[in-house]
Amino acid sequence: MPDHGSLRSRRHALRAAALLPGALVARGGAAADRPASLTEIDERFAAVLDDLVRRCRRVGQERLADLVAAWPLPAAAGRQQIVAIAESLAVPEWLEGDLARGLWDDFIAARRAHADGLFAAAAEAARAHAATPRRGTDTAAAPPWPDQGCEAVRLLHLALRDDPSHARARRAGGWVERDGRWVLVEVDRRLDRGEDYDPAFGWLPRGRLARYRAGERYDLGRWVDAVAAEQRERSLQRPLRFDSDHWRIATTADLTAAAELARIVEETWAAWQQAFGAYRAEPAERERWFEGRGRPPVLDGFAATLVRDRDEYVRGLESVEPAVGRTDGMYWAPTKTAWFIAAADADAAAETARTVRHECTHQLFAETRPISRLAGERVGFWAIEAAACYMESLVATPYGWTLGGPDAGRMPAARERVLEDGFQVPLGELAALGRREFQADQRLAPLYSQISGLADFFMNGRDGRYRAAFIEYLVRVYTGTATADSLEKLCDSSHAELDEQFRRHLAAADSAAAAVR
Repeated sequence: MPDHGSLRSRRHALRAAALLPGALVARGGAAADRPASLTEIDERFAAVLDDLVRRCRRVGQERLADLVAAWPLPAAAGRQQIVAIAESLAVPEWLEGDLARGLWDDFIAARRAHADGLFAAAAEAARAHAATPRRGTDTAAAPPWPDQGCEAVRLLHLALRDDPSHARARRAGGWVERDGRWVLVEVDRRLDRGEDYDPAFGWLPRGRLARYRAGERYDLGRWVDAVAAEQRERSLQRPLRFDSDHWRIATTADLTAAAELARIVEETWAAWQQAFGAYRAEPAERERWFEGRGRPPVLDGFAATLVRDRDEYVRGLESVEPAVGRTDGMYWAPTKTAWFIAAADADAAAETARTVRHECTHQLFAETRPISRLAGERVGFWAIEAAACYMESLVATPYGWTLGGPDAGRMPAARERVLEDGFQVPLGELAALGRREFQADQRLAPLYSQISGLADFFMNGRDGRYRAAFIEYLVRVYTGTATADSLEKLCDSSHAELDEQFRRHLAAADSAAAAVR
């Protein structure tokens, strides 16, 4: 006999598809040709999920009901949400029976339809640079800077969270399909060379992984026992090597420390892609990616050096940077290399991770698009440091991460400096500072607190109203085209108006943090 519960599920799948059609056309009457808004798309999705939760509970599928109910992203006011992307739409191992499988299929159908809607909105946002009204005619519903690239990137990743197999979104984001699965173009290139990957050892040349797992290491041109390899004293001239998807790590510490660094930098890359991915390309080029007429360029890989202790760090860099002793990590632009110190113990790991994210962010901005060798030298240097401070605020969540927020990163220090100490350098003065003037400023410590707060304001304040403008400002700072008044022109607000809005942002954050306490 047929499984009537399964048949009912199939009918509900058709209903989900009807509620969330791929064409995303608003239903009914004269509005039939109007594309659905994001609000409408999300409301329809929520209605389908609510119905599915009720059906799951009605037939005793409580675990599946809880999974479906928890799928929508929670509210995260004042924070930027960064989502983890699964490799595939794998069926949970605990799912048993045709009835449960039918309900699961309905869940996937709804997610795929929602992903179609989100990607259609993302593609529309990618085209918006040619359609958005010019600055000065904007409304509260759209950022002043007439480019919706950061919104396109955000929606693309939300679509992939719903449907990791969404081909157009994968290609637009820089993935390629290989043997039935989606991999980054950089990974595809390694696989073409026959390389193998293990989180403990990184990418290894063809044929080495099995011997590594068996306890051998290829060291200085010959195979040796793993214990002997670990005991050999390392130097910056003869380091260990560890390759992640995007980084080539040379280390005088051990492979465990290198593997942990690889985890942090790759996590930072994934978060940076979603937070600042619009920085990588000009609007017209990004539009081509979303239309399937191109894809993000393949990256050659970033270089990092991980040393075992601070003494070795200072010795390695003091000849080129006399002030290195005052730092805990550094991105050295002339050699395009990020330098880090291995965490001494578990207590130091969190601070080390923040340092890694900060310097890694400098590297990503410097190496993912052509920039000027005078980036930040004349004006706007504060924004370079502010963006790196912002990436320190990455916090793990069940769905991925958040960036920014009233209690994250250096925001508490920013609130204290500005609201309690009354320290606030006017944006007009700050924006006019080049690198040398900024770094020589006697107020450097409180300045770093203030610019961390400013980064949170421009990325998350007023519901992200200035996010696109701030990313465009970073493009201009890095390409050497910024002027002292670029930011106020991009935001369509004077420096003085932005100063006041910033104070209100911090005051609201202070109230939010107090409510949590």
